[in-house]
Amino acid sequence: MAWLWKQGRPTLLALAGLGLLGYKALQWRRQEDVHGQVVLITGSSHGLGLALAREFARAGCRLVLCARDPQELADAQHDIAQRGAEVLAVSCDVADRGQVQHLVAQAIQRFGRIDILVNNAGIIQVGPMHTATEEDFTTALDVMFWGVLYPTLAVLPQMRARHSGQIVNITSYTPRPPMPP
Repeated sequence: MAWLWKQGRPTLLALAGLGLLGYKALQWRRQEDVHGQVVLITGSSHGLGLALAREFARAGCRLVLCARDPQELADAQHDIAQRGAEVLAVSCDVADRGQVQHLVAQAIQRFGRIDILVNNAGIIQVGPMHTATEEDFTTALDVMFWGVLYPTLAVLPQMRARHSGQIVNITSYTPRPPMPP
């Protein structure tokens, strides 16, 4: 290190600049190019899921869309296909393990693999607490828990076999307004 000080400040600054440039090059190289990757997005017929699908389509990904409502799903498929992306749409309730297994099987049959899983499906129930039923909470928990676990467990074996893949979990909550006195 002492030899650096003897070389003078310009040499030290040049080496620091090269170090920074090398660091930035490594960062750039680590950023994965998702072009051509297969992305499965749950809850992708509207809202955030559809917005994510549009962004992945813009990046050149092949997409697997899923949602419970067949008409909304068909509209989303048309939207994404219009953007030039190859897209598969499968109606699926992610709280149902059998439907999720069918979804993943269809995706792998069509594209050969799933590179990125985005667990985005969710349920928003808004209203005063006293109007909520136990069934409301059970339904929300089924989608928010099983709807993340089932797709994750379904894609993990093929991701592990390839030593490649990414899983993104998106969650939120909707606070209920206070109960009236």
